Amino acid sequence: MDTTIRNINPFIYKKLKAKASAEGITIGEAINRAVKTWLNIEPKKHRSILEIRPEHIGKQYRHLSEEVDEILYKEEMT
Repeated sequence: MDTTIRNINPFIYKKLKAKASAEGITIGEAINRAVKTWLNIEPKKHRSILEIRPEHIGKQYRHLSEEVDEILYKEEMT
């Protein structure tokens, strides 16, 4: 999203631009990082699908997927 920000102190802007350039990021990314810190927004944690563990829902449901398939695809299977 493109946004215009007015009334930024020129000295602060020059410092921001220099630091962003030194870190190899855009001014927009630098501002996003600063605002996230100021708002106490935690970065999203990227989780691996390997971290997902199966959940036991009871023996009565052990064939649930087959039962659903039978109901949904009954005519296609015959």
